[in-house]
Formats: sequence, C-alpha cells, structure tokens
Amino acid sequence: MPKHRADVRRPIWLPGIRGMLLTTALIGVASVLGVSTAAGSFANLNRSESLSASTLRAGSLGITINGSANYALGGTPWSSLMPGDVASQQVSVKNTGTTPATVTVSTAAGSAPIEVRVKSGVCSGTITGPSSTATPTVLSGSLAGGATVTVCIQVSLTAAAAQNQSSPFTMTFTANQVTP
Repeated sequence: MPKHRADVRRPIWLPGIRGMLLTTALIGVASVLGVSTAAGSFANLNRSESLSASTLRAGSLGITINGSANYALGGTPWSSLMPGDVASQQVSVKNTGTTPATVTVSTAAGSAPIEVRVKSGVCSGTITGPSSTATPTVLSGSLAGGATVTVCIQVSLTAAAAQNQSSPFTMTFTANQVTP
C-alpha cells in the first residue's frame, strides 16, 4: 500500500496592511496622472489695461438780444400809436452757450392796454395767436449753441387805451436747455 501523504496545506496569501496601503497609493497616483494628462493643463490667466485720464466739461447756456444781455427796444416804433395800430420791430436772439435751448418770451405790462405777440422770423403781416402778456410764447424750434434767430415783436393798443397815456412794458426771453 502506498504510503499516504500527509495533506499539506498551503496558506492563502492575504495582503497585509502594508500591501493594502501600497495598492491604494498606486491607484491614487495612477488616477491623478490619468486625470491631469487627459484634461490638459489649466491656467488662470489675467490681464488689465488702463485708460488715460479725460476731462469732463459741462456745457453752458446764455442768450443775448441784439448782442446785449439787457437790450432796450427803441421808442420810435412804439410812439403815437392809436387803438388798433400795430408796431413791429425785429431783434436777434443769440444762444451764447454751447448747449441747444428752447426760447420762451413773456411780457409784463402791468395794467397797460397793450398786446404783445412774438414769432420766429422776419416781420411780415400781423402775428396771430395769444399775446405774450397773457401766455408765455415759445419760439419755434430749438436754438443750437452759438446760433442766432431773428424774432419779430409786434405791439398793439387795445380799444381800452386812453389818449396821451404811456406805459412801460418788459419782455423776458428765457432759454431752457434741450435735454438729449
């Protein structure tokens, strides 16, 4: 009879803690290398440029009548008027500023029996519409900076005017900036 051999058991090799740590480290390094080479490199780029200094300057607004800030109308066209008569005079209104403006005219005549009408342009015919003694009149259009416009002023006496009566009146030209 043959001799029986004794069962030889071989131990199953199980990695120890050292082996597990080494395996985990190798997998981690492989993962990092794989991700970094697959996706390329990432950079954080930054750049700035400067703008040279500029000057901001506010515009201006002003008007003159016949070259003066306080113009007085001549007395000749306004003397010896009869009720119903109309006297006219032209003036030049200049925007002495740099910004465009609308121009409004109002007249203060106290209790004087007069009507004052104004319009843009030369004097020709009778100006219709409300008197600037009752309602301020807006001249047509916008007046650009540095531009001049001719304005016709017409004054008439109403039927309530008395003989040899005189009455001063004041006209106020107001410029208002046109907003862009």
